[in-house]
Amino acid sequence: MGYGTFESTHNNILESGRRLFLENGYERTNIRAICKDAGITHGSFYRHFDSKEALFGALVQPALDSFNALYDRSSDECLDMVETSQLEKTWNISEETSQAVVRLIYEHFDSFKLLLECADGTQYSNFLNELVEMEIHSTQETVKLMQERGTFIRVLSEDKLHMLTHAYLSCIFEAVQHNFTLEEALENVQCVVEFFSAGWKKVLGL
Repeated sequence: MGYGTFESTHNNILESGRRLFLENGYERTNIRAICKDAGITHGSFYRHFDSKEALFGALVQPALDSFNALYDRSSDECLDMVETSQLEKTWNISEETSQAVVRLIYEHFDSFKLLLECADGTQYSNFLNELVEMEIHSTQETVKLMQERGTFIRVLSEDKLHMLTHAYLSCIFEAVQHNFTLEEALENVQCVVEFFSAGWKKVLGL
């Protein structure tokens, strides 16, 4: 056991962890099972990862970093559009970003599956709610800037923003939870964006 190269052993651990976490969830998967599946010793495991959670993080963090980078670019673009009084284009950015998010999700499908369905017991267990809070903060920044630029916009309570934002993001991630094909997910997210764009305009008085 455990006589492969460092890289091959590392990849075997990642693959075994990914498969077992997806099958059993984080909490019901132990290091002994991962080692047995990967064909390595406990000592070999700890030469690669400090803990089971470190292994989980290695599986999901790259996808999360890519997601956050995409999100930050979109938020900056929206603020730029408001700054230059191109408000209608902010809805185009939202549509384009949603399509880009779906494509990103499908590039890292198993990682998002882990984040959404298998992360209980890890620091990632609150992934969706943390994303909702991030989106609420971005929305509030955009609303504030629009008001400073003289645009009338209705201010929603924190509770209303949370419910609407959570509903929207949950719809986006339905693709992962129901194993849609990429084509199905792109078609469905287009419908979701059209529905929520009209709804946001209505409730914000735009």
